[in-house]
Formats: sequence, structure tokens, C-alpha cells
Amino acid sequence: MNYLFKTAIEFIVGLASGIFLGVTGIIPSAIILLILNLLNIGNYKTNLGSILFVMLFPVTIGSVYEFYKSKQIDYYLSLILLISVTIGSYIGSRFVAGKNDKETLTPRTIKYITGVVTFFVGTGFLYSAYYDIN
Repeated sequence: MNYLFKTAIEFIVGLASGIFLGVTGIIPSAIILLILNLLNIGNYKTNLGSILFVMLFPVTIGSVYEFYKSKQIDYYLSLILLISVTIGSYIGSRFVAGKNDKETLTPRTIKYITGVVTFFVGTGFLYSAYYDIN
């Protein structure tokens, strides 16, 4: 694949995912990972690590600023979630990165886990929207 074309595709995927993030508040890691995988761009675990690297930076700063201006942030809730998600992501990454290849989940297993979780999250949002649960 041409380097410039690949870079353009990656930029478009990132831009679309950022818009999705701003609209839904859902981190688009799974969407980015799926698209890169379907387009055969990079190694699955390397792509996963790269996406996590991107999320390390304050990629939501623009959205957070808009919510801050409209006074729609619960700082206590945010702090609790920040700490617990950080700890959880460390624990979860140990299953993927591990200390050596024998202790890690395979890309296939990761895809199954992501698919099942995404299915249930999507179903939950559809249920919530249908029954107008705030």
C-alpha cells in the first residue's frame, strides 16, 4: 500500500473517529482497530498499542471544554472513573502485552471479546433509546 494513501486513510479514520467521540462520548478505539484490521493496515497488537498511545494524550480536550462551558461535568465522578479506569487498563493490558508471548491473549480472542462487549453495549444503548431512559 502506498505510504501517502495509507497515511490519508489513517487520517480520515482518525478524523471520523474523533467526530464520533465528540458526538457520543464513546472512545472510538474499537472502531479504529476494526477499520485498520479490515484494511490490513499494521499488525493487530501493534495497532492496539498505537491506539492506546493516542488515548494517553488528552484527545478529548475540545469536547471537555465544551462540556465545561455548559457546566456539565461532575468532577468527583470524573476523578473516581479516572483512577479506576487507569488501574483497570493496566490490569487488562497485562493480558494482551504480558511478559512474554506465551502469557498473552491472541488477536482472535481479543476480537471475540471486543465483539461480544460491543454487541451488548450497542444493545444496551438501543434499549435505553427505545424506552427513553435518561
